[in-house]
Amino acid sequence: MIDDLASAVPIDHPGLWEMAGHILDSGGCVVMPTDTVYGIGVHATNADAVARLQQAKGRSDHFPPPVLVADPEEAWALVSRVPVEARRLADAFWPGPLTLVLPTDRADLALAGATGTIGVRVPDQDGLRDLLRTTGPLAVSSANKHDCPPATTAQEAVEQLGDLVELYIDGGATPGPAPSTVVDCASEPVRVLREGLLPTELIMSIAGAVDA
Repeated sequence: MIDDLASAVPIDHPGLWEMAGHILDSGGCVVMPTDTVYGIGVHATNADAVARLQQAKGRSDHFPPPVLVADPEEAWALVSRVPVEARRLADAFWPGPLTLVLPTDRADLALAGATGTIGVRVPDQDGLRDLLRTTGPLAVSSANKHDCPPATTAQEAVEQLGDLVELYIDGGATPGPAPSTVVDCASEPVRVLREGLLPTELIMSIAGAVDA
């Protein structure tokens, strides 16, 4: 059972990202630092793994986790349409703390079927993006129990999730507690679903939208 920070592996540990990749390939959960808060990640196309993530957080399928990818081109490959507003925002803020909700028809995405949309993000964390280039898209949600504050340290994640996670990566404190800003670009007009590190006024200005 993982019950203290000593069980978290330092981010500069040799072979760490390979270890994380093996755990993810086997359907396991990995907690990792991002450019906002700590996240708990699994393979986005593994339905059992996504269900484990949701169970670990105590969260229902009505709140599907966003998907992290290494580069914008990977994000566009997951969706069926990219509105001009989404491209403007991606050009301005990726890599960074911006999640775009876009339409998708990808049946292989274990988290997309209920809504026909997907939240995608390119994180501004080099080690994590290196991992994403190896693993492909990961469903990643904040590493905390539902309705509890997001973890900004590995210790906080361990305290909330314990042995529900196979690997904790300790990368020190993250910039949180504010998460990414979530913008719905799947419908018109574009709207901010959750204000995070990027303020609504800035988002709407860059998107070229009139109403927030």
